[in-house]
Amino acid sequence: MNIQDILNEHQVPGIWWSKSGLPGIIKTTGDDIIDLIHRLSTNNCMNVTQHIGKQTILTNEKGRIIDIITILKRKEDYLILTSSNNELQVIQWLKKFIIMEQIRFEKVTDEYDMVTVHGAQSLDCISQLLNTHELVIPIHSMITSMDFPTRIAIRLMPIHELQFLVIDVKDTGLLNLFESSGIAFFDESQFERERILSGMGKYGHELSESYNPLEAGLLHLIDFKKGCYIGQEVIARLDSYSKVQKRLMGFISQFPIVQDSIISIDAKEIGIVTSALQSTEYMIGLAFIRSEQAFPDSVVYATSEGISQLCTLLNLPMRS
Repeated sequence: MNIQDILNEHQVPGIWWSKSGLPGIIKTTGDDIIDLIHRLSTNNCMNVTQHIGKQTILTNEKGRIIDIITILKRKEDYLILTSSNNELQVIQWLKKFIIMEQIRFEKVTDEYDMVTVHGAQSLDCISQLLNTHELVIPIHSMITSMDFPTRIAIRLMPIHELQFLVIDVKDTGLLNLFESSGIAFFDESQFERERILSGMGKYGHELSESYNPLEAGLLHLIDFKKGCYIGQEVIARLDSYSKVQKRLMGFISQFPIVQDSIISIDAKEIGIVTSALQSTEYMIGLAFIRSEQAFPDSVVYATSEGISQLCTLLNLPMRS
């Protein structure tokens, strides 16, 4: 049983697109929104400028994940990207901490068509699509089309190589354009396979109030030099004293394994499966494992409803 067998069987093209992994979108008005998100979340958001955004994590008082969001400034308003179908929870969370600020939130996800574009060749595709000659697009930057003012592309943290989110208002031909482009299309199962192989967390699976950002491998979205935010003391203490109790890992198995299976070794519970997917004759997935037991190539058991199956733990990302 070898992860390389899956990687060899599922080669990734230089460019592909998908309608999976799409965010929720909140339109926000009021200049106080940047200050609000900055003081509530893990990253420094005060340097957000027009077209240059920032990704950050909303955490609760225990330092657990509410959601990963991206804040983007447009000419007259701001866009907040949330996890899929999590717009209302994010709005409710932000509103809890508004005191005197004049901020308005509006869920606008249904007003847009969206696709994700992936791979080393995706920048060339975006340049042609938006008629722009940008050679370098910083992470979380927003580029607007020169020919279609409603069409924008946002560079996201990639599943593999590069990744862009393309957004346009409904019924302006965006989906038809990609469907007729000849670019390889990845359906939900193919997208999920690549997400799992990359070790990227998903809301309701690896991203939830059951886990903190350090456990979920989100250290790059935490600024330890900024001031206080909700959950900051807990996260700082976990980091300073190396008290992170769990680690996100991949696994592979020849046997059927389902989400929420208990991972054990020598009859001792050491973790839980958060994502699982059948990929050809193998199962692949993600699991949170106790840090002291999180060793790659360890053979462990995944148990659900009294049935135990062998699987092997792997470091992330599984596709390098």
